[in-house]
Amino acid sequence: MAIHVEEGSLNDLKNAIATAGESYKSNLVKLTNLMSEITSGDIQGDLAVDLLNKFQDKEAIFNGLANTIDEAADYMGMQTTKFGSLLSETKAGMH
Repeated sequence: MAIHVEEGSLNDLKNAIATAGESYKSNLVKLTNLMSEITSGDIQGDLAVDLLNKFQDKEAIFNGLANTIDEAADYMGMQTTKFGSLLSETKAGMH
């Protein structure tokens, strides 16, 4: 049984995860700002407080997801580095 892995594919995956993470974090900042703007201007009273509280209750989950995405990108970076080292060592051993 053979496993075919290309270093470029690993780099592409790492970059895709990192890009998705940056996009997610950027959208989370926009959403947080919009929630603040909406609940301090367009929506007033108990409804605004309730809406803001519900959003803030979920912020730890949103931030946790951002951290998990960062960790996945870091992990892919480490795996890509390890794979590159393995290839270099294998090539060196063949000469």
